[in-house]
Amino acid sequence: MKVLAVAAGGALGAVLRYGISGWIAQLSRQAPFPWGTLVVNVAGSGLLGLLMGLVVGGRLIVPPALRLFLGVGLLGALTTFSTFSYETMEAIRLGDWRVAAGSLAANVLLGLAGCWLGLVVGARV
Repeated sequence: MKVLAVAAGGALGAVLRYGISGWIAQLSRQAPFPWGTLVVNVAGSGLLGLLMGLVVGGRLIVPPALRLFLGVGLLGALTTFSTFSYETMEAIRLGDWRVAAGSLAANVLLGLAGCWLGLVVGARV
């Protein structure tokens, strides 16, 4: 049951990542900066922080299978650390150090900020 919950959430998260990243890429007109990856990483970090803030704070009772579906599956597949790593390395390979450094800083700092905000909101709801 646990593996099925993770698999189902992962499938949905991967489809959402693909759709959202593509949509953001179209909006940013294929800019060299990987905006789609940044958006899904920050959103996923914030949503995971919110979920865990609600659960750990005792404000929301989530059955274990649903917690695995949402946290490990859906949000784990939604965020794209491996894609982020590849895009950063590709920018370095192409000599675009500004894009690489900007993507690195933005994903790490805004991802942490999103998670912190989610935890704070989840603990206070």
